[in-house]
Amino acid sequence: MKSRPDYSGYRMLLAFAHPDDESFGMGGAIAYYAERGVAISLICSTNGDVGTVDPEFLAGYQSVAELRLNELRCAAERLGIRELITYGYCDSGMMGTPDNENPACLWQADEDEVTGRIVRDIRRIRPHVVVTFDPYGGYGHPDHIYMHRATTRAFHAAGDPAQYPEQIAEGLEPYRPAKLYYTAFPRLPLRVMLLVARLRGEDPRRMGKNKDLDLQAALDRQLPSTARLNVGRYQSVWDAAANCHASQQNPRQTQSVFDRLSRVIFRHQDFTRAYPPLNGREPVERDLFAGIPPG
Repeated sequence: MKSRPDYSGYRMLLAFAHPDDESFGMGGAIAYYAERGVAISLICSTNGDVGTVDPEFLAGYQSVAELRLNELRCAAERLGIRELITYGYCDSGMMGTPDNENPACLWQADEDEVTGRIVRDIRRIRPHVVVTFDPYGGYGHPDHIYMHRATTRAFHAAGDPAQYPEQIAEGLEPYRPAKLYYTAFPRLPLRVMLLVARLRGEDPRRMGKNKDLDLQAALDRQLPSTARLNVGRYQSVWDAAANCHASQQNPRQTQSVFDRLSRVIFRHQDFTRAYPPLNGREPVERDLFAGIPPG
């Protein structure tokens, strides 16, 4: 039996917005690399307090935020994440909602400050690879878009000693990771989801528990996939992590008639490489750490 490669010595930093982004999004890829020895750190910038939660899930918890952060800790353990970093901002909700105007929400936070926090974590952790959302935030959520902007800025600023020099004075050294990736939803699953929604008589522009998920816009705004991992054998771990977020509508819970099809179309996870820039002629990568020496 072919042994799996040892990735000990490699580090990855994930920068997302809400409890459940890590599991509902790239859970298979996280499990894939964690099993191979990658030290994975996760930034979750909000506490998920705007998420819709049925009352029965709140038994034993003082708030939605407390519940959702506990679910996040469960998922991080299932996936093998080494370090969980929470910033504590309030969930911003969707654009045009009162939650989006909350001064304590991420969308209203000073972007230089948030970027600086991510720079600090990059300089401290010294990851080889950083992963965050694409420019549209997957499906247009303001917090996802915010984390895309702040993380991209931080990725490029962390190696410049002139950026956030107070951190250098504290003893942190400038550090620029080798690669930056954006999560990319595979086109085939998204098209299948659109088809299934239409067959069920649902509006694909008003999906999800709160009817604020526009699948068509997500497809229209997709970036090309430049890296693909086969995570088929990690779907049970992926499911276990996603099930930790029991208070939320788990997109991996499918009707039995679609379950086998779902296992096939979600066996790959896709990413778009933002740095180093692509020359347009490179083959699809099969490893986010390809070409990076350990250490």
